Amino acid sequence: MLERKLLFFGGKGGVGKTTLSSAFALMLADRGRRTLLISTDPAHSLSDILGVKGEGIFRVSDNLFALEIDPYGVVKEYIRNALESIEPAVSPDVFERIREAFHNVQETPGTEESAVIEELSKTVLGHYEDYQHFVIDTAPTGHTLQMLRTVGRVGKWLEELLRKRKSAQRFWYASGREREDRAIEILEDRRRRFNLFSKILFSKETTFIPVLNPERLPIEETDRLVNSLKRMGLSTEVLLVNKILPENTRDEFLLVRKEQERKYMAEIEKRFGDLRLVKIPLRERDVRGVEELRELSVELGRGLGV
Repeated sequence: MLERKLLFFGGKGGVGKTTLSSAFALMLADRGRRTLLISTDPAHSLSDILGVKGEGIFRVSDNLFALEIDPYGVVKEYIRNALESIEPAVSPDVFERIREAFHNVQETPGTEESAVIEELSKTVLGHYEDYQHFVIDTAPTGHTLQMLRTVGRVGKWLEELLRKRKSAQRFWYASGREREDRAIEILEDRRRRFNLFSKILFSKETTFIPVLNPERLPIEETDRLVNSLKRMGLSTEVLLVNKILPENTRDEFLLVRKEQERKYMAEIEKRFGDLRLVKIPLRERDVRGVEELRELSVELGRGLGV
């Protein structure tokens, strides 16, 4: 685990991804490893759990830094910059049609996931030598899988776009209309970045850590997630089973829940037998702030054997 550069935490909403990814990142930082904790979940709770807020990349503690990517904000900023560059070059009527088209793109399914992977690739590659680890707290399963699939789709789309653009450029040169094509330079830069990020994502530098609770819906969703990750070729070694009920309860309600939990744990061990299962007990209170996360990080490190 400690040799991995990128560590993605994912799973169903509400299973504890943000808490466990934050505790894991703090564990790395406390061991002297400079770590960047990144949230790609639009429903930001990272700064709430850390008890620290800041703009952009902000410092949490010694060796630990955090960043919350705002997909909607990234899309809005991209559209704003694009429209500012287009407006002086076209008539008002044409500009209104372009602005409407951009608005429609903003509402298109998959746009936010594309924005996240764009920002994530920039952050990781732009700060690759600055941090020993990048711990990524992802959005719920469906959004995360869509984001990961976007890497391959965007790469193929850029290849095709560049091919067509270069064919058109050769035609311009043949007609004596030589001109610098800034668009090709921008596309080449994006292609290089996405290709490099894709290589890192699907290499031994990266691993995906699913998180689930011992309940029916999280088990089913995690099963789909793990199988999808395997099909995509993403490394998965460890499964975190969070919020395990105590063994020594006398409460009748909890005794019934515990019996059900034992059956679900047996199913988890059967379904995910090829993964290392790490059990995290249910805590009495919500975890918040660096000191409480540090307590959890010690427990997590012990469970992981690192």
